[in-house]
Amino acid sequence: MTEISRVDHDLWRRTISHDPRVKQNTYAVAMAFAMFGDYTDGTDVFPSMATIAEMVGLSSATKVHPHRKKLVEYGYLTDTGARSPADTVVYRLTAPAEVVAAVKAGREARSHRRPQSGPSGTATASPDLSAPSAGDRPFTAPVGPIELSLEQKAWFLGGSDARCWPWEEIPYALAEHAYRLYTGEQAA
Repeated sequence: MTEISRVDHDLWRRTISHDPRVKQNTYAVAMAFAMFGDYTDGTDVFPSMATIAEMVGLSSATKVHPHRKKLVEYGYLTDTGARSPADTVVYRLTAPAEVVAAVKAGREARSHRRPQSGPSGTATASPDLSAPSAGDRPFTAPVGPIELSLEQKAWFLGGSDARCWPWEEIPYALAEHAYRLYTGEQAA
């Protein structure tokens, strides 16, 4: 059986985002669960299923149960055996140890990498022919479009160039593309 690690909210969201077994509706239910509990250690998570259904837009609390069961099965929610004052199950946020390790390793690898500036002033990565193809990539590859913070979006309004991009963990080209999608501009 897979070893399960206790995690805080931030690490939990990052690990679940990289797990290909977690489909869209289950992911939405997971993000609703992430709105509850102790943010420092992921304990005391006990929302009602009706609350989760309302947050996610499901028609009833019974529609939440299959997604909650998958989160428990995959190791992202652990029943503590306790009940809340409202008589709901109290969960703890957990994650499979190998997924946590892969996410942490990926973050450390990205933090040591510096973007290279191309002749046009945008950051480009040198092609790595030994890199795995899209189908062979490990499940820890980022899923979906990146979302920029308000500070990162505001950076583009300052007229700075790619060499000044301060967030090393996000390649400039991806950030620029995300910003253009946000503003509705067509990418050049």
